[in-house]
Amino acid sequence: MDIAPSTARVISTFAWVMAAAGTVVGQVHALARAQAHPDDFIDAPLARAWGEPAIRMLKPLLDWSDPWTVYVTYGKIWIPVCLAFTAAAYLVYRRRDPRGLERRLWQIQLGGYATMTLSVAGDYLTPWMDQMFLVGIAAMLVIGSGGIVLGIVMLRNRFRPRTTPVLLMIFFPFLLAVTSVTSLGSALLPLMWGWAIAAHTVRNSSRTPADAPVLVRTDATEQIGG
Repeated sequence: MDIAPSTARVISTFAWVMAAAGTVVGQVHALARAQAHPDDFIDAPLARAWGEPAIRMLKPLLDWSDPWTVYVTYGKIWIPVCLAFTAAAYLVYRRRDPRGLERRLWQIQLGGYATMTLSVAGDYLTPWMDQMFLVGIAAMLVIGSGGIVLGIVMLRNRFRPRTTPVLLMIFFPFLLAVTSVTSLGSALLPLMWGWAIAAHTVRNSSRTPADAPVLVRTDATEQIGG
């Protein structure tokens, strides 16, 4: 059963909104984490260079409660972010209807996204933060390693837009770069933006004059959007 155009529109919009919100609020969360974990800045000079003046500048956003409460509160932003890019990826998967190896790789990636979403929810909504953090690390390993292979296969199968598979492939390098200047949560940024772009593209490319749902099938020579 295909995803209705109205539902696809909601998913696409939600993905864009949460990508933007995660990019902005995610950095406030990083500052809140630095206040709750002062040692974070010791081994991260790049993060300290912008974080310390930003904490002073944004003090009203960070001192309304104790550091731990502020940190956990802002951390909840990652729950709808993960839900959004998981839903966006699922929309693209259903509309693309991949076959063979690409289909299996998609399923692994979507499983990683669902696990990441559960991990983040457990981090900030339950008392088992340490345990759920380990689940999230395992999910990141699946997402990063699986994304490299999936991205290569998607490019080979002429997926459009190319931006999304490229962002999947650079997840690990981006993670290392991001964590040197901000918090681990922002390593999800390429997924947020990549799937928002892809969901928007597949939603527009599947429109008909009657705005009827279209199921796009792919093999090694087919693509989305042209």
